Amino acid sequence: MTSLNTHLQAILALHFHPHEGAPYWLEREKALGFSVQERIKTVDDLPLLEPMDLDALCRYPVETFIPSKFTGRPIIAAETGGATGTPKSTAWFEEDLQQAFVQPFLDDTEQARASWPKDGHWLWLGPGGPHVIGKVAHRIAQATTGCDAFSVDFDPRWFRRLNAESVAATRYREHVLGQGLRILNQQNIRYLFVTPAVLNPLIELMTAETKQRIHFIYLGGMPVSEQNLARYQQQFPMAELLCGYGNTLFGVCHQKEGEGICYYPSSEQHIVQVVTLDEQMDDAERLRTPVAYGERGQVVMHRLTESAFLPNVVERDSGTRIAGERDGVANPGPCERIPFVVTEGIY
Repeated sequence: MTSLNTHLQAILALHFHPHEGAPYWLEREKALGFSVQERIKTVDDLPLLEPMDLDALCRYPVETFIPSKFTGRPIIAAETGGATGTPKSTAWFEEDLQQAFVQPFLDDTEQARASWPKDGHWLWLGPGGPHVIGKVAHRIAQATTGCDAFSVDFDPRWFRRLNAESVAATRYREHVLGQGLRILNQQNIRYLFVTPAVLNPLIELMTAETKQRIHFIYLGGMPVSEQNLARYQQQFPMAELLCGYGNTLFGVCHQKEGEGICYYPSSEQHIVQVVTLDEQMDDAERLRTPVAYGERGQVVMHRLTESAFLPNVVERDSGTRIAGERDGVANPGPCERIPFVVTEGIY
């Protein structure tokens, strides 16, 4: 925890520097009425900053959240999928993106990759465009095979606008599946990066021979059930599976061994907490009320990077608080609390 708090202090010094800090946080500090660097000494003090105003990520340019010290530094622009409303925008420096998404994958698959075939490609069955996960998929493919990933045209925002039972939604789902199936049948695909909502129907269309060819499946974009994991392992007997949990604003946590499906943050740049679901409290009070280990509550994430400081992001998911070197979350899923109205889809 000491090193985590040291990292927190370094990030606060960047974003709240009086002359070179992030414009958003310098204005926010004025509204709070206290010196953030003097009051925020540990992770436990972060609730003093109150819940992150996610609508601000819809209103302001991404540069507003980047310390002016880094003006001109190249950024990777990204937007959320829009499952809870208007997409939120953020930016990543390449180093931050690698640390948040790519390096955790390389670290956690090092042993598995030693036995991967020398040939073969990745197929990314998920969104591209403004979605950070697509940018990550192509970086992972390059890092592990030296080649770009094959991918499909995939627009989760358009899918969410369609009635789930409509002919249009059915045709769009078939459109995505048809593209993926064509690539699987034509190319030497051995590695899949896919959302569970797409993999479930795809399984019914793939041949046994094609399934045998798959050596690794990386699951992301939405929570995965233990039942589905067991099904995937049965359907893809040659494949190892890895589940990722996270989002565009935060980064990714990977599945680790434990009771249920357990996820832990990969570095000091990212913190996961689980707070009470007590609806008698407002969000600021709930941030100060973590649940006990083994109890279920609402997921809160904090991003502590040079490219963005996003504390107290109250997530749409609930989960069980679990202990580790750093706290993690088990069995995340849609939150029982309103106001989180989540429009599920294919990502």
